[in-house]
Amino acid sequence: MRIQVPPKKLIYPLREVCRLSGLSDKVIKRWEKQYPQIKPIRNRASNRSYLEKDLKLIFYIRDLVYVHKLDADTVKEKLKAYHPAKDFESDAYLKAVIAEIKMEVDEIRTVLDSE
Repeated sequence: MRIQVPPKKLIYPLREVCRLSGLSDKVIKRWEKQYPQIKPIRNRASNRSYLEKDLKLIFYIRDLVYVHKLDADTVKEKLKAYHPAKDFESDAYLKAVIAEIKMEVDEIRTVLDSE
């Protein structure tokens, strides 16, 4: 797998996460079910988008599974010890929330313009 450095963005769509991580969308969706720490943002059309913290977590899980060859139970144990900073007041988090709201507003505008 070739690792790419992700460009600094607030929100990453599923397709871009797949490209950056070298994983298929099926693997990432399966991991969402296996590891509840991965929580993508969904828009009205139910498309998945990921914050930077989710992207880091996906890279961490990928490293545990593919590099260290750990099984699912061991990965779950490792994830219990994985506590990224919970900074809900940080600028990055607030900008991500605003970006999500803007996406919703754009979708509403599209719907209203088509009518």
